[in-house]
Amino acid sequence: MVASIVVASLLSPGASLARPLFPSPLLFQVAPARPEIARAQQQISDGDFEEAVKTLEAGLDAPDVTDDQLVELYRLLGLTSLYLGDEARAREAYEMLLQARPDYELPRTAPPKIRTLYARIKEDIKNRRVRPVTLQVDPIPDAEGGTPVMAEATIQDMALGARARLFYRRAGAQAYSSVDFTRDRANKERFIATIPAYELPATASAYEVEYYFEVADAAQRRLAGRGDAFNPLVFQIAPEPGTVATSSERPWYKSPWLWVAVGAVAVAGTAGAVVYATSEERGRVPITIRVNP
Repeated sequence: MVASIVVASLLSPGASLARPLFPSPLLFQVAPARPEIARAQQQISDGDFEEAVKTLEAGLDAPDVTDDQLVELYRLLGLTSLYLGDEARAREAYEMLLQARPDYELPRTAPPKIRTLYARIKEDIKNRRVRPVTLQVDPIPDAEGGTPVMAEATIQDMALGARARLFYRRAGAQAYSSVDFTRDRANKERFIATIPAYELPATASAYEVEYYFEVADAAQRRLAGRGDAFNPLVFQIAPEPGTVATSSERPWYKSPWLWVAVGAVAVAGTAGAVVYATSEERGRVPITIRVNP
């Protein structure tokens, strides 16, 4: 009964308790499922808020957490913290959420108290009273085998104890290797990471290398990144000189320069994506592709 009263107090006076507490995820928030998310949702629905906090913290401590999963874990942690009356902890959770997804918007069904707190946090970030970690990095271009590959990044407001790394693996391999970014002594916001030449041997045929960037705090929780273990970026290693190069098999959507183009239109497309994704009704647009022989 106490749990029901707390939940009801966070909802608007005219809101119906029959409204689903966890609406369907937005189109751009779909991610590989984590059991901690579903478990925490059930615990919150049952009023087991303290157990839900433990579940969510375990999910945040798990390896290979994607940005989409971070968003949902921090969203639920903020929601649960408010149910427990801990606004400071809820604020911290939403600040971390905005580091993972700066353009994130709460669902329209979120309780008014949560939306008010979230709006204040976004305003603080806009006015720089809160300074989330920001990562700016260009995609790695195609390279020659047997030579090191260097990546440069601009990282602002990186907290004490945080760590920036470049993860990489040859396409088809199971595990990622990683190298740390090191700070440029002349520019404290400029960082460099280098994949050693022996990790990128020259071969008779071209091959792809999958990679992603990540900034994590001292507890190894992801603060910012580009790509992730499930959705890596890709660059290609050219074949050895003197060999007959075969045509690239890389699909058009894996081109690193497509990522640059997508980034250029992301700001313009965010508002439209949010409006579309948060609308109550969704339609289907039929697409017909004809191929002339």
